[in-house]
Amino acid sequence: MENNRGKWWNPKKERNKVKNKEKAQIIQAKYSRIRDWKMDPAGYFLIKVNKEQKTIEAGFCKSQNKIEKIIVGKTAMEVFNTIIRENLVSTLQHAADLGAELQKAEIALKEKIKYIQDDPLDFNLKEL
Repeated sequence: MENNRGKWWNPKKERNKVKNKEKAQIIQAKYSRIRDWKMDPAGYFLIKVNKEQKTIEAGFCKSQNKIEKIIVGKTAMEVFNTIIRENLVSTLQHAADLGAELQKAEIALKEKIKYIQDDPLDFNLKEL
């Protein structure tokens, strides 16, 4: 929490000093993929890494894995912002989960490791 450095961080500026930390309420984070997960009424995504093209592909589906649109980009940020612009997510939970999953795909692409949607990255599974 102490390292809040960003692009415009300057330790001499008052705006960059952490304030009220001692009085802040601490909330223990928890999440159960089984109990807490809710389907987004807008649809869902099938994500894959295209090693040949060096891109991330997010296939938008409404049901039965029938892909209606494919969003292609080089970075998670490109893909995610296009998904938002196209109004393909309707819940904050889905947006957050999608952002995390796309970031995993980008890391897998850059590090040349195997990507499997919804599985943790395994840095021992290098792809040739």
